[in-house]
Amino acid sequence: MSTSFSNLSELVTAVKAATDAILTTEPKEVKRIRTGGLPVGTNNQYFTTWDFVNGMIRDHSTCTWYSLLNTFEDERFSLDQCCALVHRFDYTFSNFLRYSGFQEMAVLAAALTKHLPTAKTREEAVKAVRTFLAYLNRLAAWLFHYFPWNIGKHLTYSYTTASIPTPADPDLSRRVHVADGRKVRLTWQPLGICVVATLATKENPELCEDVLRELPFSIIQDHAVVSGESMYAWAPVVSTAPVHVKERQCDAPVGRIRYSQATGNKIIVQYGRVTEDIETPILGEILLQYRDRLGEVGSAVWKSTFETKQIILLTIETVD
Repeated sequence: MSTSFSNLSELVTAVKAATDAILTTEPKEVKRIRTGGLPVGTNNQYFTTWDFVNGMIRDHSTCTWYSLLNTFEDERFSLDQCCALVHRFDYTFSNFLRYSGFQEMAVLAAALTKHLPTAKTREEAVKAVRTFLAYLNRLAAWLFHYFPWNIGKHLTYSYTTASIPTPADPDLSRRVHVADGRKVRLTWQPLGICVVATLATKENPELCEDVLRELPFSIIQDHAVVSGESMYAWAPVVSTAPVHVKERQCDAPVGRIRYSQATGNKIIVQYGRVTEDIETPILGEILLQYRDRLGEVGSAVWKSTFETKQIILLTIETVD
């Protein structure tokens, strides 16, 4: 990749190409750090560097660049004000990540800092920020997938699964009913399991439209590591759409599909008990007649995320 770009448009094209190249192919930087190919880490160990990088890229996308995108879209701030924030919030992250092997990302971040002030319109600047955020989200997805979450089996609490306390008791009266809307098909390969879902096109029309616009796509399916029996996948979508309807995760039914804009633009499928009481935007729900297939998917995805690292791809496409 070139380390210099003549203008913002050329840079955006390069970022988009870099993102497309790692949609379903592991980035070389991720493979290098997870296999010990990067000599960064005290006393010849690299777990700490891997741990730092995993957390920093996640936070860089969800906290830094997603917040910057919202700021660039907010016309209360001038473009000059927005551009002034980029170096201030990006550099600490991108500079350490450069040292930790993510040199392509650091080159793109530095170029974006340089060229954003040349944007002729707010739309041009927003497009550039949005494109870079999509690239960061893809790096975060790969790092999450290959992180050694099985280390957690050595750090377990004494509760049985049935007696795990929750922040709040489920309240089924708060459960949202999703009206019949646009249908999509979700297929997990190589599991060969397919389900049909209805999207919340009446409840969250703008959010659904953002997703529908990008279909079809295939993304890596991973398992939640905190909230319970839930699966998520980073979508090749960057949505800042208004959200009208949310639901506490602990109140949701099996088959609920959520969408988390603020944590990387993840599509989330619930297949069992979830302990989080955090409200999350509703994207839809899997039709009742297909929900008995989700336990098998969840079990396979749990094994992939925590043990084997087998790639399970979720393909989402519209149903005619």
